[in-house]
Amino acid sequence: MEFLVGQQDVLPLRVFEAAFTASFLLWMGQCFRTWEEWLTEAGFHLTSEELVSMGYPEAFPLLNGYGVIGLAVLITVSGLLLIFNKWRRAALLGLFASAVYVQGGDMMSAFTLNKLYVAVYGILLITPGYRRDPETGRLIGSVVGMRVIQATLLLQYLAAGTGKAFKGDWLKYSDVLYTHVQGGYRTEFAALSLRTFPVWSWTVMQWTALLFELEAPLLFCVRRLRIVAFIIGMGFHLVIALMMKDLIFFSVQMWTFYALFVTAEQWRWVGRKLRAEKEEHQPGQLP
Repeated sequence: MEFLVGQQDVLPLRVFEAAFTASFLLWMGQCFRTWEEWLTEAGFHLTSEELVSMGYPEAFPLLNGYGVIGLAVLITVSGLLLIFNKWRRAALLGLFASAVYVQGGDMMSAFTLNKLYVAVYGILLITPGYRRDPETGRLIGSVVGMRVIQATLLLQYLAAGTGKAFKGDWLKYSDVLYTHVQGGYRTEFAALSLRTFPVWSWTVMQWTALLFELEAPLLFCVRRLRIVAFIIGMGFHLVIALMMKDLIFFSVQMWTFYALFVTAEQWRWVGRKLRAEKEEHQPGQLP
């Protein structure tokens, strides 16, 4: 029970929510580049009746220009407040409401990426927060929110791997990844790789990805194996970002979850190193 809900140093959660929110602002910035098509009547949108017939809920009302500005302000202000840890609960509410509206306003463009923002901000909103210990300066709070979000990452990997292995064709054929990369998401780098890399290398990457997803719960939960999980996982999402158009935003989002598996002591060591580096290069100081 202490491991699941106890009061501990939750610095990893603080780092995660700041990095996760930065990824949300990055993704929203990309979406707002085409704000008229995305959120107003100027773009193509399925009707509520069409969405219901496909098993989706009814669409939220679209916005006019002033509504788009209001949404942009809400996202930006809430995001910055959470990153700088000001009015945390109000900031979480603003981000959760924004993610929910984006999900319901244009269901077809939301994808898994936005569903994760809805889920994680919802978890952070309803779970206990944290306080700074006046004596030690550490962030003390219940780890329940951190544990739920950690489990979310592990279940995502396990579900993806299970789906590939037992519902998909990843165990039947050795060229699944090779053919996937040739699809509509193909980037210029992917096209170059398809012409350059030998076919057998795609089979190696395919099996590496599948084994990583199936073994992720073990790799992340055993502390001595986490470095292996980090190296393979970072490379796994880097390949996705390079090979598939616009999935860099999904990769960045997934990388932020890794912050939860770095211990508070390790994050404080990183902080001390960064401060020492900053002081060493501060202009005007004598050597």
